[in-house]
Amino acid sequence: MKMMKAVVKYENKPNATELREVPVPEIGESDVLVEVAYVGVCGTDPHMHNGTVVFKFNCPFILGHEFAGKIVKAGKQVSKFKVGDRVTSETHADYCGSCALCRSNNYHLCRERKGFGFHLDGAYTKYVKVPGRILHKVPENVSLKAASVTEPFCVAYKSVICNSTVNPGDTVVVIGPGPIGLLCMKMAQLSGASEIIAIGAEGDDERLKLSKEFGATIAINSSKEDALPKIMSLGDGYGADLIVDTAGPAETLKLSMSAVRPNGQITKIGWGPKPVNFSLDPLIAKSVTLKGHFSHTWDVWEKCLTLMSKGQVDLERLVTHELPIDKWEEAFELVESKKAMKVVLTPID
Repeated sequence: MKMMKAVVKYENKPNATELREVPVPEIGESDVLVEVAYVGVCGTDPHMHNGTVVFKFNCPFILGHEFAGKIVKAGKQVSKFKVGDRVTSETHADYCGSCALCRSNNYHLCRERKGFGFHLDGAYTKYVKVPGRILHKVPENVSLKAASVTEPFCVAYKSVICNSTVNPGDTVVVIGPGPIGLLCMKMAQLSGASEIIAIGAEGDDERLKLSKEFGATIAINSSKEDALPKIMSLGDGYGADLIVDTAGPAETLKLSMSAVRPNGQITKIGWGPKPVNFSLDPLIAKSVTLKGHFSHTWDVWEKCLTLMSKGQVDLERLVTHELPIDKWEEAFELVESKKAMKVVLTPID
């Protein structure tokens, strides 16, 4: 049996993660085996390691859900991909395919959905088994390093383009200048927003500087400046047309409700597991749409890869650190401390 090294979450308790030798996965007739070139570190990965997420997992499993690589083996029923193809993959490792949600292109919300690196083995390793139905070819002029960051780009695209409304001339606020936040700014810019305000917190100074490269016209560090007066001073003084919250805690929702204009929208991407402990009545008073956003679908991946191939979005600009997977703890510290924007890991023998 061939073995490989992998970062494994082995128990539902804090710090129960380690580098292990695990078997190379066997593929089915509709699967491919992908040799991982790069796997991105999502901000959720350190939270799973240290036990600060609210959901439980069926341990053990290999971490990692943002990845790209080359196909080294393909099942008999795989017809659109072949050995040697450069690919990236959606995170939906499994879903039923037959429920009302799956049949209406909402398979990312299927009750049976299982995600790489959460419920099934992910890509913090050398080889990962991927169903052919969630594969996407990487354009020739897009690097595998950039392609490994496609997943957070797809979250940003679907949240801003599909689940929000942005018109030319709009004012858009994005709370949280992490990778998804910066890519939300870029989507707002491509949609024609005239004012894009990036809001960060303590430790976000470098990220706020980078936000200007991704479309932000104004950058505010909320640990040094009150963001609300600045937002309300813009335009006609009614507030932002759209607020995208990639941060998640109660404080950012409260700011969003104050800063959004009547008939505006708040799109919430960031998780906030604690109760908000304040009234949501301002949403009613201003007739505001509060919309939750989760994940992405096949069509969104294809659009994002097109934007990358045309040079309209540079994902490699987000990657600040590259480490081997045995340095995963260092990678997690870089992400948690905000010393890195995006860390990618590479497999080891």
